[in-house]
Parts: sequence; structure tokens; C-alpha cells
Amino acid sequence: MCAAATLLGIAVAAAETPLPRPKPDIPAASKAPASGKRSVPLPRPKPPVGGNGAAAAIALESKPITASRRGRLEVKLDDLGRERDPNVASDLRPSENSKWTSAQIKQARDRCTFVLAATNLDAKPIKPIGGPKGCGIAAPVKVSSFGAVRVRPAATLNCTLAATLYKWVVEEVQPAALKGFKQPVVEINSYAAYQCRSRRGVGGGRISEHSFGNALDIGAFKLASGETISILKDWSGTGSFFGVNKKARFLTRTHKGACKSFATVLGPKANKAHKNHFHFDLGRDGRYKICQ
Repeated sequence: MCAAATLLGIAVAAAETPLPRPKPDIPAASKAPASGKRSVPLPRPKPPVGGNGAAAAIALESKPITASRRGRLEVKLDDLGRERDPNVASDLRPSENSKWTSAQIKQARDRCTFVLAATNLDAKPIKPIGGPKGCGIAAPVKVSSFGAVRVRPAATLNCTLAATLYKWVVEEVQPAALKGFKQPVVEINSYAAYQCRSRRGVGGGRISEHSFGNALDIGAFKLASGETISILKDWSGTGSFFGVNKKARFLTRTHKGACKSFATVLGPKANKAHKNHFHFDLGRDGRYKICQ
């Protein structure tokens, strides 16, 4: 991956730290924090070793996951791995006709267990999609929130991308919102997640990273006050440069910050096709990097 081995999670002052979210199997009402509250998504605390549940059964000495001195589980993105070989993925064609093997599904689900244990993702594991010879995700998750940040509509992704997006929300999106607006982002508009298609939907073209659940398009952000920041309406290179447009500065900062973690970052300055959204994907394992 293009990012150096980076630990998920951020340190937040105790007075500002929100209470842990309920366990995934316990329904919880999703409420937006009041305007001005510094509520940011945080990793879950370390589960008790020897307890019940998938998270408790994880061996903490396993390579992709560690426990901090504060008892917080952290995922090393560079050690998390991928569901498929990025060397051959770009040569595939959009099709869901092939199937994953039991071993591939188990390996992918084990990877997801690491991610869900160590982050505050509200993500529901769903049935495997497609297979390795075309479109599909061996262990897809439907992400409905990154901690306190709702995802609407819920996005179907692979777990490695979900973990990387979580990192971006924690380290780039929320700090930019708190700096620019003195309040957090509480919702992200998911423009496009998993889709079995070619790039730009062109027949016969190269397969899209969306076909692997390895890309997410984002159209807008919503603040705790209810105010919306739209990429189509609020992106402005000049407004951001001269510091006269808070929304433009926020979008520029979050776009630039995404380039640290993703292989491909596209927005309005890339081309007309991206004038209304940001596109993030993990691409071909760091062999190229595009930030436009």
C-alpha cells in the first residue's frame, strides 16, 4: 500500500472523548451530536482476552493488530493485506460469474475480524459477492458509519478499504471540520461504492476499482449543525487559496489529506467526470499514486 505503516486511532483529550459505541450486535439509535461538540470516531477499547465473541478470540500477537499501552487495539494498514492480487486485477472484466473458494472467504473474513475489532466502524458483514476472476468481494461489509460519522447510503466495501477510510475520517476529516467550523462532521454522502462495471461505465474498458469494493466516491459532508458541504457547489480552488471560503478550504484539506493513504484520489480538479465527487481507491498496491 502507498501509506507507510500507520497505526489507526488518534489521541483525544479525556474531556472530549465520546463514550464507546455499543457492540455491533446491539441495536443503537444513531443520533447526530449537538452543534459544537467535538465528537470524533475512536477505536473500541481492547476486548478482554479469553472472553466471548470474535474480537475477544483474536490473538493480539498477530501481525496486523497490536494493543497499545492504553488498551486500544490498532490495525497496521500495511500489514492487513488484500483479497486479490493487484497485479492481475486490472486485466479482469466486469462479471460476477466466478466464485470464491472457502479458503479465500475464510482468509478475507479473518481480515475483517481484525478491522471490526480495532475500529469503531459500524459495518455489517454480508455474503460474498462474485469471485476472483471478475467483480466481487470475498468478505464484504456494509458500512453505515465511521464511529460518529454516518455513511448514507450505507457503502458496500472490502475491509481493507473500510479501515483506510476510517483512518482518513479520524485523521483528516474531523480535524479539518473542527478547525474550520468548530464542530464535527456527522454524515458523509456515499456517491458510489461497490459496482460491477468498467471505468466510467464504458463498455470494454478496464475494470473499475469499484468492482472490487476497493473504491468509494463521496459527494458531500454534513456538519453537526445540519449544514452541508457539497463538492459540486462548494469546491473552489481560488476560494481555498485566498482563504475566503471555509467550505472550500475544508474540501481542499480533506482531499489533500486523502493522498497520504489512498493510491488514487480524484476530485473536481482532475476532470469533469469528478466535478461533483471525490474518488478514493487503493489501486494496485502502491505501484502508482494519483492525486488530482
